[in-house]
Amino acid sequence: MTLFDVILPTRGRAHTIGYAIESVLRQTVADFTLEIVGDGCDEETERVVLGTGDPRVKFSRFSKGMGFGYAHRNTVLRRGRSPYVAYMTDDDLLFPDHLELALSALERPGPSLAAFRAAQVRFPDDLDPNFFAFDWNLGRFSAFLRDWFIGSANLAHRRSLFDRLGYWDETLFRFGDREFYNRARRAGESVFLDEVTLLRFFARQWDSRYASLPEPPQARYARRMRDPEWRRQVRLRAVRGPRRLRLRADQARDFVGFALRSGPKFLRFAARKARGGRTRPGSP
Repeated sequence: MTLFDVILPTRGRAHTIGYAIESVLRQTVADFTLEIVGDGCDEETERVVLGTGDPRVKFSRFSKGMGFGYAHRNTVLRRGRSPYVAYMTDDDLLFPDHLELALSALERPGPSLAAFRAAQVRFPDDLDPNFFAFDWNLGRFSAFLRDWFIGSANLAHRRSLFDRLGYWDETLFRFGDREFYNRARRAGESVFLDEVTLLRFFARQWDSRYASLPEPPQARYARRMRDPEWRRQVRLRAVRGPRRLRLRADQARDFVGFALRSGPKFLRFAARKARGGRTRPGSP
């Protein structure tokens, strides 16, 4: 039994998943199993996964599930035995100390789930540690934005959390990561740690551009992340403090763009939840 089970679902990202896997394998806490959940995974992506050659990487093949395949994740999670669970996505990158910081938080008495801050990378090569969802200080509205933009890769938790809250909601088509996190938050089981441990490459900004690039941006950032000074500077830039007007204007434009792209999906999701749904999905 390892210390962490790291769950990474994928379907068709052969061009980025290798870098995502590498960022997990470079963790300073090396005692983990990386569970790749193939949700109708294409052959090229599967070849990348199986070609890693690291015994900590395990691949589970499933036919395509509903939506984002939350049922397949639950299948893998239920057979896991590690005392801690973390998550990863197939196009993002973890800082090397992500699991180390998670373990430090979760070994202490208190909440069973830790959520970390992310920085986003925008086309063509714009690293933004001041992403509005984590940087604005507007009371309850800012808390809502932060909670909405926390995805699965931001999270780590004790396995025992499943005993109290259940597993991922398999009835959802999308937004299962937000639903699981907010279920933990409402139960008083979560803590947000304002430390950048993740680079996010939002699919709606990047998916249409990968084919035209000589290499995916993850390749450049994977190299940069090996430099401790580079990581330190990213975290220094994210420290809360006075922001220039130009930065606030950029954040406002970013917010409007996300609202136009994701707002309708969020409203449909919120309406469905308002009509009623399970509050303790996938009980053990």
